[in-house]
Amino acid sequence: MKKIVIIAGLVLVMLCLVASKYDSFLEMGDKTVKSAACNECHKTIYGDWSKDFHAKAYVNDPFKKASNAYSKQECLACHAAQEIAQENSLKLRPVHQDEGINCTTCHLRNNMIYGPYKLKASHKSEKDESLLKSEFCAGCHQPTYKEWQTSSPQKTCQECHMPRTEGKLVPVFPLSLATPKRMVGHHLQINEGLIKGAASLSGQKGADSIVITVTNTGTGHAMPTGKYGDYRMVLTTQITDAGGKEVFSKEEIFSTQKGTGVPFKKAMRYIYPLPAGAGKAYKAKATLVYQVSGRPDILAASWNAE
Repeated sequence: MKKIVIIAGLVLVMLCLVASKYDSFLEMGDKTVKSAACNECHKTIYGDWSKDFHAKAYVNDPFKKASNAYSKQECLACHAAQEIAQENSLKLRPVHQDEGINCTTCHLRNNMIYGPYKLKASHKSEKDESLLKSEFCAGCHQPTYKEWQTSSPQKTCQECHMPRTEGKLVPVFPLSLATPKRMVGHHLQINEGLIKGAASLSGQKGADSIVITVTNTGTGHAMPTGKYGDYRMVLTTQITDAGGKEVFSKEEIFSTQKGTGVPFKKAMRYIYPLPAGAGKAYKAKATLVYQVSGRPDILAASWNAE
Protein backbone atom coordinates (compact mmCIF):
# COMPACT_ATOMS: atom_id res chain seq x y z
CA MET A 1 0.00 0.00 0.00
CA LYS A 2 2.83 2.36 0.89
CA LYS A 3 4.43 1.79 -2.53
CA ILE A 4 1.13 2.48 -4.26
CA VAL A 5 0.75 5.76 -2.37
CA ILE A 6 4.31 6.79 -3.27
CA ILE A 7 3.82 5.93 -6.95
CA ALA A 8 0.49 7.74 -7.03
CA GLY A 9 2.12 10.75 -5.43
CA LEU A 10 4.94 10.78 -7.98
CA VAL A 11 2.45 10.52 -10.84
CA LEU A 12 0.46 13.42 -9.39
CA VAL A 13 3.60 15.54 -9.08
CA MET A 14 4.58 14.75 -12.67
CA LEU A 15 1.12 15.67 -13.94
CA CYS A 16 1.28 18.95 -12.05
CA LEU A 17 4.71 19.70 -13.50
CA VAL A 18 3.50 18.92 -17.03
CA ALA A 19 0.41 21.08 -16.60
CA SER A 20 2.53 23.88 -15.20
CA LYS A 21 4.96 23.59 -18.11
CA TYR A 22 2.29 23.88 -20.76
CA ASP A 23 0.43 26.64 -18.90
CA SER A 24 3.54 28.73 -19.51
CA PHE A 25 2.77 28.54 -23.26
CA LEU A 26 -0.19 30.87 -22.63
CA GLU A 27 1.93 33.65 -21.14
CA MET A 28 2.39 36.86 -23.11
CA GLY A 29 4.63 39.91 -22.91
CA ASP A 30 7.97 39.31 -21.19
CA LYS A 31 7.02 35.67 -20.51
CA THR A 32 6.20 34.72 -24.10
CA VAL A 33 7.81 31.37 -24.90
CA LYS A 34 10.30 30.83 -27.71
CA SER A 35 9.28 28.91 -30.81
CA ALA A 36 11.80 26.25 -29.85
CA ALA A 37 9.35 25.22 -27.12
CA CYS A 38 6.80 24.39 -29.83
CA ASN A 39 9.40 22.28 -31.63
CA GLU A 40 9.17 19.71 -28.86
CA CYS A 41 5.89 18.45 -30.35
CA HIS A 42 5.40 20.21 -33.70
CA LYS A 43 8.70 19.33 -35.36
CA THR A 44 7.51 19.36 -38.98
CA ILE A 45 5.84 22.75 -38.67
CA TYR A 46 8.80 24.18 -36.75
CA GLY A 47 11.22 22.85 -39.37
CA ASP A 48 9.28 24.58 -42.17
CA TRP A 49 8.94 27.83 -40.23
CA SER A 50 12.63 27.97 -39.30
CA LYS A 51 13.51 28.08 -43.04
CA ASP A 52 10.79 30.58 -43.92
CA PHE A 53 11.27 34.30 -44.45
CA HIS A 54 9.00 35.01 -41.46
CA ALA A 55 11.58 33.48 -39.11
CA LYS A 56 14.23 35.88 -40.50
CA ALA A 57 11.97 38.94 -40.62
CA TYR A 58 13.81 40.77 -37.84
CA VAL A 59 17.40 39.70 -38.36
CA ASN A 60 17.86 39.84 -42.15
CA ASP A 61 20.41 42.39 -43.37
CA PRO A 62 18.06 44.39 -45.65
CA PHE A 63 15.71 45.02 -42.70
CA LYS A 64 18.56 45.99 -40.40
CA LYS A 65 19.66 48.54 -43.00
CA ALA A 66 16.16 49.83 -43.80
CA SER A 67 15.32 50.27 -40.11
CA ASN A 68 18.63 52.08 -39.54
CA ALA A 69 19.88 49.39 -37.15
CA TYR A 70 16.46 49.07 -35.49
CA SER A 71 16.24 52.79 -34.68
CA LYS A 72 13.03 53.36 -36.69
CA GLN A 73 10.45 52.24 -34.17
CA GLU A 74 7.57 52.37 -36.65
CA CYS A 75 9.19 49.52 -38.62
CA LEU A 76 9.75 47.07 -35.80
CA ALA A 77 6.29 45.84 -34.78
CA CYS A 78 5.57 44.21 -38.15
CA HIS A 79 8.82 42.25 -38.06
CA ALA A 80 8.53 40.84 -34.52
CA ALA A 81 4.87 41.24 -33.64
CA GLN A 82 3.50 40.11 -30.29
CA GLU A 83 0.29 39.00 -31.99
CA ILE A 84 -1.71 39.45 -35.20
CA ALA A 85 -3.61 42.75 -35.25
CA GLN A 86 -4.63 45.58 -37.55
CA GLU A 87 -1.71 47.42 -39.15
CA ASN A 88 -1.86 50.39 -36.76
CA SER A 89 -2.37 48.20 -33.68
CA LEU A 90 0.62 45.87 -34.03
CA LYS A 91 2.88 45.74 -30.98
CA LEU A 92 6.52 44.74 -30.77
CA ARG A 93 7.10 41.53 -28.85
CA PRO A 94 9.36 42.41 -25.89
CA VAL A 95 11.28 39.11 -26.05
CA HIS A 96 12.72 36.74 -28.66
CA GLN A 97 12.65 39.43 -31.34
CA ASP A 98 15.32 37.55 -33.26
CA GLU A 99 12.61 34.97 -34.11
CA GLY A 100 10.75 37.50 -36.25
CA ILE A 101 7.19 36.41 -36.99
CA ASN A 102 7.17 33.32 -34.83
CA CYS A 103 4.66 30.72 -33.61
CA THR A 104 3.23 32.97 -30.92
CA THR A 105 2.66 35.88 -33.32
CA CYS A 106 -0.05 33.96 -35.17
CA HIS A 107 -1.25 31.45 -32.58
CA LEU A 108 -1.13 33.23 -29.20
CA ARG A 109 -3.41 36.06 -28.10
CA ASN A 110 -5.51 36.86 -25.05
CA ASN A 111 -3.45 34.24 -23.18
CA MET A 112 -4.83 31.45 -25.34
CA ILE A 113 -3.37 29.35 -28.16
CA TYR A 114 -5.55 29.35 -31.27
CA GLY A 115 -5.54 26.99 -34.23
CA PRO A 116 -7.84 26.02 -37.10
CA TYR A 117 -9.05 22.91 -35.24
CA LYS A 118 -10.88 22.17 -32.02
CA LEU A 119 -8.73 19.50 -30.41
CA LYS A 120 -7.37 18.10 -27.21
CA ALA A 121 -3.77 19.04 -26.54
CA SER A 122 -1.23 19.20 -23.73
CA HIS A 123 -1.76 22.95 -23.68
CA LYS A 124 -5.06 24.82 -23.70
CA SER A 125 -6.25 25.76 -27.16
CA GLU A 126 -9.29 27.13 -28.96
CA LYS A 127 -10.50 26.90 -32.53
CA ASP A 128 -10.28 30.02 -34.69
CA GLU A 129 -11.16 29.58 -38.37
CA SER A 130 -9.90 33.09 -39.16
CA LEU A 131 -6.41 31.57 -39.43
CA LEU A 132 -7.58 30.11 -42.75
CA LYS A 133 -8.85 33.42 -44.16
CA SER A 134 -6.94 36.05 -46.15
CA GLU A 135 -8.09 38.76 -43.74
CA PHE A 136 -5.79 37.20 -41.14
CA CYS A 137 -2.77 38.28 -43.21
CA ALA A 138 -4.02 41.82 -43.89
CA GLY A 139 -2.57 43.51 -40.80
CA CYS A 140 1.02 43.05 -41.94
CA HIS A 141 0.36 42.77 -45.68
CA GLN A 142 -2.27 45.42 -46.31
CA PRO A 143 -1.20 46.54 -49.83
CA THR A 144 -0.98 42.94 -51.05
CA TYR A 145 -4.33 42.14 -49.42
CA LYS A 146 -5.97 45.03 -51.29
CA GLU A 147 -4.47 43.80 -54.58
CA TRP A 148 -5.83 40.35 -53.80
CA GLN A 149 -9.30 41.79 -53.04
CA THR A 150 -9.52 43.49 -56.45
CA SER A 151 -8.25 40.47 -58.42
CA SER A 152 -11.48 38.44 -58.21
CA PRO A 153 -9.61 35.89 -56.08
CA GLN A 154 -10.26 32.18 -56.45
CA LYS A 155 -7.97 31.18 -53.57
CA THR A 156 -7.09 32.54 -50.16
CA CYS A 157 -3.56 33.60 -49.19
CA GLN A 158 -3.29 30.41 -47.16
CA GLU A 159 -4.34 28.13 -50.03
CA CYS A 160 -1.40 29.39 -52.11
CA HIS A 161 1.23 30.06 -49.43
CA MET A 162 0.27 27.42 -46.87
CA PRO A 163 -1.25 24.54 -48.86
CA ARG A 164 -2.53 21.79 -46.59
CA THR A 165 -1.62 18.14 -46.88
CA GLU A 166 -2.57 15.23 -44.71
CA GLY A 167 -0.24 14.71 -41.78
CA LYS A 168 0.09 14.81 -38.02
CA LEU A 169 0.28 18.00 -35.98
CA VAL A 170 2.38 16.05 -33.48
CA PRO A 171 4.69 13.62 -35.33
CA VAL A 172 6.80 12.89 -32.22
CA PHE A 173 6.74 9.37 -30.75
CA PRO A 174 4.98 8.29 -28.56
CA LEU A 175 2.51 11.20 -28.77
CA SER A 176 2.15 10.53 -32.49
CA LEU A 177 0.39 7.25 -31.69
CA ALA A 178 -2.54 9.16 -30.22
CA THR A 179 -2.50 11.94 -32.83
CA PRO A 180 -5.01 11.58 -35.69
CA LYS A 181 -4.11 12.64 -39.20
CA ARG A 182 -5.39 16.05 -40.24
CA MET A 183 -4.89 18.52 -43.05
CA VAL A 184 -1.80 20.43 -41.92
CA GLY A 185 -0.70 23.71 -43.50
CA HIS A 186 2.83 24.06 -44.85
CA HIS A 187 4.77 26.75 -42.99
CA LEU A 188 7.46 27.35 -45.63
CA GLN A 189 5.51 30.04 -47.43
CA ILE A 190 7.76 31.00 -50.32
CA ASN A 191 9.09 28.05 -52.29
CA GLU A 192 10.23 27.10 -55.76
CA GLY A 193 6.91 25.52 -56.70
CA LEU A 194 4.97 28.65 -55.77
CA ILE A 195 7.28 30.93 -57.77
CA LYS A 196 7.15 28.66 -60.82
CA GLY A 197 3.36 28.85 -60.77
CA ALA A 198 3.34 32.64 -60.70
CA ALA A 199 3.98 33.54 -64.33
CA SER A 200 4.13 32.36 -67.91
CA LEU A 201 6.86 33.38 -70.33
CA SER A 202 6.53 33.10 -74.10
CA GLY A 203 8.37 34.34 -77.16
CA GLN A 204 8.06 34.80 -80.89
CA LYS A 205 11.17 34.61 -83.06
CA GLY A 206 11.04 36.62 -86.27
CA ALA A 207 13.34 37.60 -89.12
CA ASP A 208 14.07 41.06 -87.75
CA SER A 209 12.94 40.97 -84.10
CA ILE A 210 11.86 38.80 -81.21
CA VAL A 211 8.86 39.39 -78.98
CA ILE A 212 8.91 38.33 -75.32
CA THR A 213 5.69 38.26 -73.26
CA VAL A 214 5.50 37.92 -69.48
CA THR A 215 2.08 37.22 -67.98
CA ASN A 216 1.12 37.22 -64.29
CA THR A 217 -0.96 34.06 -64.36
CA GLY A 218 -0.98 32.64 -60.85
CA THR A 219 -0.41 35.10 -58.03
CA GLY A 220 -3.76 36.75 -57.25
CA HIS A 221 -1.86 40.02 -56.68
CA ALA A 222 0.88 42.07 -58.34
CA MET A 223 4.09 40.28 -59.30
CA PRO A 224 6.14 41.03 -57.27
CA THR A 225 4.13 42.51 -54.42
CA GLY A 226 4.74 44.38 -51.18
CA LYS A 227 4.93 47.88 -49.74
CA TYR A 228 8.41 47.76 -48.28
CA GLY A 229 11.63 46.02 -49.23
CA ASP A 230 13.05 45.41 -52.68
CA TYR A 231 11.36 42.37 -54.22
CA ARG A 232 12.05 41.83 -57.90
CA MET A 233 11.13 39.72 -60.88
CA VAL A 234 13.94 40.11 -63.43
CA LEU A 235 13.37 39.28 -67.09
CA THR A 236 16.63 38.70 -68.97
CA THR A 237 16.64 38.25 -72.74
CA GLN A 238 19.79 37.11 -74.51
CA ILE A 239 20.59 36.58 -78.20
CA THR A 240 23.63 34.65 -79.40
CA ASP A 241 24.91 34.01 -82.92
CA ALA A 242 25.45 30.58 -84.48
CA GLY A 243 28.86 30.35 -82.81
CA GLY A 244 27.44 31.00 -79.34
CA LYS A 245 28.72 34.58 -79.05
CA GLU A 246 26.38 36.98 -77.25
CA VAL A 247 25.22 39.80 -79.53
CA PHE A 248 22.36 41.19 -77.43
CA SER A 249 21.29 41.19 -73.76
CA LYS A 250 18.60 43.17 -72.00
CA GLU A 251 17.05 43.19 -68.52
CA GLU A 252 13.55 44.30 -67.57
CA ILE A 253 13.01 44.69 -63.83
CA PHE A 254 9.63 44.49 -62.11
CA SER A 255 10.17 45.95 -58.65
CA THR A 256 8.17 46.69 -55.52
CA GLN A 257 10.39 49.69 -54.75
CA LYS A 258 9.57 51.24 -58.11
CA GLY A 259 5.94 50.16 -58.12
CA THR A 260 6.38 48.30 -61.39
CA GLY A 261 4.91 44.94 -60.44
CA VAL A 262 2.83 43.21 -63.12
CA PRO A 263 -0.87 43.19 -62.08
CA PHE A 264 -2.65 39.85 -61.88
CA LYS A 265 -3.70 38.43 -65.27
CA LYS A 266 -1.89 41.25 -67.07
CA ALA A 267 0.84 40.76 -69.68
CA MET A 268 3.97 42.79 -70.45
CA ARG A 269 5.18 42.59 -74.05
CA TYR A 270 8.69 43.52 -75.21
CA ILE A 271 9.85 43.80 -78.81
CA TYR A 272 13.60 43.65 -79.37
CA PRO A 273 15.00 44.38 -82.87
CA LEU A 274 17.66 41.87 -83.93
CA PRO A 275 21.19 43.28 -83.85
CA ALA A 276 23.20 43.21 -87.08
CA GLY A 277 25.50 40.45 -85.85
CA ALA A 278 22.75 37.95 -84.99
CA GLY A 279 22.74 36.20 -88.35
CA LYS A 280 20.02 33.89 -89.66
CA ALA A 281 20.77 31.03 -87.25
CA TYR A 282 20.66 33.01 -84.03
CA LYS A 283 19.50 31.62 -80.69
CA ALA A 284 17.29 33.45 -78.20
CA LYS A 285 16.78 32.77 -74.52
CA ALA A 286 14.63 34.51 -71.93
CA THR A 287 14.48 33.84 -68.19
CA LEU A 288 12.30 35.25 -65.43
CA VAL A 289 13.90 35.14 -61.97
CA TYR A 290 12.56 36.07 -58.53
CA GLN A 291 15.13 38.07 -56.58
CA VAL A 292 15.17 39.18 -52.95
CA SER A 293 18.29 40.57 -51.32
CA GLY A 294 19.88 38.04 -49.01
CA ARG A 295 18.08 35.03 -50.51
CA PRO A 296 18.93 32.70 -53.41
CA ASP A 297 17.40 33.57 -56.78
CA ILE A 298 14.48 31.38 -57.88
CA LEU A 299 13.82 30.68 -61.55
CA ALA A 300 10.15 31.36 -62.30
CA ALA A 301 10.02 30.65 -66.05
CA SER A 302 12.19 30.37 -69.16
CA TRP A 303 11.86 30.31 -72.97
CA ASN A 304 14.36 29.19 -75.59
CA ALA A 305 14.36 29.24 -79.40
CA GLU A 306 16.79 28.63 -82.24
